[in-house]
Amino acid sequence: MRVERVEPGLVAPETGALRTKTFRWLLKENLKLPAGTTLVDLGAGPCKFSQIARDMGFKATAVDVRDERLPQDLNDIAFVKSDVRTYDPRGFDVVCIIGLLYHLTLEDQIDLLTRCPVTSTVIIDTQIHVPELVVQEVNRDGFADRIVTEGPYTGVLYPELNNPMASWGNKTSFWHTEASLVSLLKNTGRNWVRIVDPPYVSKYGARSWFVAGAA
Repeated sequence: MRVERVEPGLVAPETGALRTKTFRWLLKENLKLPAGTTLVDLGAGPCKFSQIARDMGFKATAVDVRDERLPQDLNDIAFVKSDVRTYDPRGFDVVCIIGLLYHLTLEDQIDLLTRCPVTSTVIIDTQIHVPELVVQEVNRDGFADRIVTEGPYTGVLYPELNNPMASWGNKTSFWHTEASLVSLLKNTGRNWVRIVDPPYVSKYGARSWFVAGAA
């Protein structure tokens, strides 16, 4: 698998702004995707990234099992109320898995990425396990200190909370190390991955952007 590292050199006053700037940069500056590209935003929540894609000229579809955080401005965004574990992501040029992967079990991650067509470009923004960057206030029960290895994958089991931004139906989710997530992308059919450096720190710990595909 070809692994590339890119450093866009973006700065922002807080992580939310940095995430949106990175997303725009990936679409236009790094991937250079043209207007009219079809894009699905899985686990879209408030549809922030769907709105950005729409405003940049993409044909955006937002998917989420919840609808309580939907914005008023859904103009030209197709919203599908569905669990990403059963939604069919085929037919899109770009599949966005932003702030979602780390809320799924390892089994559901494997299944989702297997169902995403290898002809699509996958954009992922997710927590990754970097022990020294874990925010200790979040590690109250010590989950981040218990390394789990399942086959070729290594990470930690995060105890999910009960709120609209947490998982749907699973009590724990799997946070990969960077190397483990690269292995997952390779094992589900991708032959290249682009990692955005440096990782940024969310309220939980290290988080990174990954772009992957087969072409």
